[in-house]
Amino acid sequence: MTQTLRRLAPSVCVFVVFASWLGQSHADSGFEGEASTSHIDIESLRQRFGDHCFGCHGDGGEEGGLSFEKLAEGGYGEETISRWESIWKNVRAETMPPPDEEQPELADRQKWVDWIQRDIFRLDVNKVDPGKVVLRRLNRSEYTETIRQLTDIDANASENFPADDTGYGFDTIGEVLHISPVLLEKYLASADKIVTEAIPISGPTPPRQKVWGDHFHLDAIDGPRNEGLKFVDAHDLHIQETIKNPGAYDVEVNWELDGAWTNTDQAANVKLRWHRLGDDQKEEIVELDSAEASFIKQTEGTLSGKVSINDKPLHLSVSFEPTSIDTKSKQLDNSNPAPYTFRLTHTEFVGPTDGKFVEYRSGTKILFNGPPPQDAGEDVLDEMTAQVLDRFATKAFRRPIDAPTLARLTQIAKEARSQPGMRYENGVATALKLILASPRFLFRAEQPLGADQLASIPVEFPTSPLGDPIDDYSLASRVSYFLWGGPPDEQLMRVAGEGKLREQLDEQISRMIGEEWRTRVGVGNFVGQWLRTRDVHSVPIDVRRVLAFRGSDSDFPWQVREAMKQETETMFRYLLEENRPIAELLNADYTFLNKHLAKFYGIEGVKGDEMRKVSLPADSHRRGILTHGSVLLVTSNPTRTSPVKRGLFILQNLLGTPSPPAPPNVPALEESKKGDMAQASLRQILEQHRRDPMCASCHNRMDPLGLALENYNAIGQYRDQELGMPEHRGRPAEPDKPIDPTGVLMTGEKFSSVVELADILANQRKDDFYRCMTEKMLVFALGRGLTYSDATTVDQIIAELKADDGRMQTLIKAIVRSVPFTHQPKTESIARLP
Repeated sequence: MTQTLRRLAPSVCVFVVFASWLGQSHADSGFEGEASTSHIDIESLRQRFGDHCFGCHGDGGEEGGLSFEKLAEGGYGEETISRWESIWKNVRAETMPPPDEEQPELADRQKWVDWIQRDIFRLDVNKVDPGKVVLRRLNRSEYTETIRQLTDIDANASENFPADDTGYGFDTIGEVLHISPVLLEKYLASADKIVTEAIPISGPTPPRQKVWGDHFHLDAIDGPRNEGLKFVDAHDLHIQETIKNPGAYDVEVNWELDGAWTNTDQAANVKLRWHRLGDDQKEEIVELDSAEASFIKQTEGTLSGKVSINDKPLHLSVSFEPTSIDTKSKQLDNSNPAPYTFRLTHTEFVGPTDGKFVEYRSGTKILFNGPPPQDAGEDVLDEMTAQVLDRFATKAFRRPIDAPTLARLTQIAKEARSQPGMRYENGVATALKLILASPRFLFRAEQPLGADQLASIPVEFPTSPLGDPIDDYSLASRVSYFLWGGPPDEQLMRVAGEGKLREQLDEQISRMIGEEWRTRVGVGNFVGQWLRTRDVHSVPIDVRRVLAFRGSDSDFPWQVREAMKQETETMFRYLLEENRPIAELLNADYTFLNKHLAKFYGIEGVKGDEMRKVSLPADSHRRGILTHGSVLLVTSNPTRTSPVKRGLFILQNLLGTPSPPAPPNVPALEESKKGDMAQASLRQILEQHRRDPMCASCHNRMDPLGLALENYNAIGQYRDQELGMPEHRGRPAEPDKPIDPTGVLMTGEKFSSVVELADILANQRKDDFYRCMTEKMLVFALGRGLTYSDATTVDQIIAELKADDGRMQTLIKAIVRSVPFTHQPKTESIARLP
């Protein structure tokens, strides 16, 4: 087997080099409709932008590194287009001109945006560019879920493989999902381990039939059903079962003492007996096994024996004879009675043991056609092997396996089972390991739709002369890994095979969303990175300092962290399943809690460990994800809140508003707490910070957002005061300081609390949220970053959202139907994978 895998390794390595080149070549390639960076008449720019922008960025001004004269002259060289992108984003987000300057009318803003997209970026709604395609490797989460669906084995890739690189905030980005020699070796080792666990290499065994203990009857075959015996009186427990195949059988009757939590003298002798008919047709009782049931000897065990079964029902009994009925506990601190119950849990009949009938006790998901007949010849074994490999490889490759590859794998399996000491199962296992180490499994290769199938594309699907539609199998994989974080199931593959996936796409998406456990994985992958719920358990927090030494680590147990993670992910999944407006993420008057998180938040009336929907009262301090413990926790420092991190989180993840990078060597806020500022609040420190012109441009955007969340400490609990530290080792005590959550956004909206801020984001700034969430989800789904060439696609999706009240499934379906999701560039050509 090792030699076979090593024989495969060179072809994998060659393919990896090819894949790396493919990704690089596409990353560097241009596209039709590339943005214009040629000379632009300065007077036309002055006429368009002069009244609002030239005071800072024209007539010799170059604030923020931007001059319209320099733009017109092409003076920024290769950076010209990035300058236009900055203008485009700031104008669209209404962050430029700044609020203290005269603001253009909204209609004029839209004209600026349309002009930039049309004349600078040269975008055409009829020529949408699908964007570059980089062959994507399965990331750790996708690998784990794919293996689970194929084999029911937990591959635990998070522990076995190195962490995936991320790009644009996600680990689904093809350009960063590299493969190294070390990772390749880990894939080979993982394939070996998975298959060894999934396939019963030792072969099939006699059938095992289980019968639960409540099938036994008390004192007679037709007596009452047994529910357990106290150590009081002697009884016999009887069972009579009809076994399908006569022959020799092993019998195992399993028993336990229920309630045996303390030492007593209760004891009983138990015996397994076989009631058989002798040659004279009279019943004979044969004792098969016996044991003593007691706290000292055994509190659970198995009575076993061998029986010969014919076409008559098998009659077994278990005799129960108490030898001590003393229920008094021998514990010094507890002398209360502790009566035990003797209970039969289940019985197993294993056989016939002569090998005429055998079955697999594991691996049946893969070895679906069962074990081969004892007299099977090579042709039969080859046929069975091909059936198993055809079905498994089709699932693993996410498309039907081609005949030459299937024949090659079948031959490899044959060679493996022909080795000394090897069997049919060894041969299949060898071929399966090759499949799981194959580039076709590890990479999500895609193919264009055949020319003869183009006419079958439904009219509601947009097309583009710059791209080729991908085939149905490729589309099935894209949809599946997008929504489920794993491979297509049998129904999705069947519809793809029929060439009807686009025709039935709405129906399939609805069905997929209804698969709760698979959708849970997909939601966890997206929300876990977009809203950082993946980080909830790993964020370092010094609870004692956060609570100003008025609490301990026990005030923030792991159950609360887990419930915080689930609160956010469950809300997102609820919006998805119920097709609710996505703006409810921002200001919903409900949330999802269990008893642990409800108690932590100070909300009464919630019981149980399961998350459930809870309506919030009108005067609640909590509304939407801004007040979710997960968001508040991951945007905090280990010892205190961070208005800067929280504000930046809102800008980047909810509004998509551009924010310049921080200047170098910025001192920590704690360094400002000296002199006259020694007792200052965080708000006062940040106000001082913003007086520095180098800091003001960023902090004017971030600080009002972050300070609105100051009523919530670093672990998400509500407070009215910013807690000061007590006196400690000569350090003077710090007084508590009232919290002021009021603020004004860069776009002019005023708010007095986080609840009001949430409503502003969900209403006045709804378009910004629509755009941000659309862009985040597109990046996640496409596996690449977005450029200005994707603006047309984003605008089209937002238009569909706005036309349907921003409903979640509308967003999903619009993304799945978009040109970038359903097409690949015309220049793409994926080689046949080895």
